[in-house]
Amino acid sequence: MPDSCHFDLLDVSALQDPCSGRIVHLYSMVARCLSCEVIFKAQEGQGFVSTSVARVLRCPTGCGQQSLRGAALRQWRAQPA
Repeated sequence: MPDSCHFDLLDVSALQDPCSGRIVHLYSMVARCLSCEVIFKAQEGQGFVSTSVARVLRCPTGCGQQSLRGAALRQWRAQPA
């Protein structure tokens, strides 16, 4: 299924290599679906799945999904309040 939804990442919990910044393990993501406005916490197998090239984030309401590449997750920073 192609990307059919977009999300705002609100929080990312990951273990990163301190030298390269590469994500070693992605624990969870908190996201807001821009289609239905639901905010949810996604974990491996429960809201996102990892593939060899990206993580696929899925809205729990079933309205869609979006592929997120490692570079996008590494560059994520919390927005100032």
